[in-house]
Amino acid sequence: MPRRSGLGCHDARQIKLGQLHFRINERFLYEYDFGDLWQHQVRIEKRLEIETSRSYPVCVGGQWAGPPEDCGGPQAFLERRAAAPWRLRELLDGLLEDIKTEDTEALDYRLEELQPWQEWLMLHRFDRRRVNRQLRQYAEGAPEWMNSRGRRH
Repeated sequence: MPRRSGLGCHDARQIKLGQLHFRINERFLYEYDFGDLWQHQVRIEKRLEIETSRSYPVCVGGQWAGPPEDCGGPQAFLERRAAAPWRLRELLDGLLEDIKTEDTEALDYRLEELQPWQEWLMLHRFDRRRVNRQLRQYAEGAPEWMNSRGRRH
């Protein structure tokens, strides 16, 4: 952080972004989940006036979905994302075999096993509404804000 402007505070939870006096187009590195070392480069695009009728923080746009929670860090994420289509193919082949043999118990198990892979196949989509729903839950202190699908438990 090149310009702390004498904040003299070492607890990041006590610093507001506005106190850092970033300039338009300036970038900073945000580290999320220190155990897995997720790092995000954030660029200040413009400053907007605060709308009193709007809940903050708010996402105004984005690209691609974020990685699923607790997926093991950047390297593990890349490996699992690359493996997802092949793993799904294996599961679907098994599903077809279970249908042919009419093994309903195995079919139920296989369908349950497919569910978590849906998120991995949808990483190319960005859902601003979902992000803002999670941000609203976060701002309100709701426990469900960490749910990766943004739904209530």
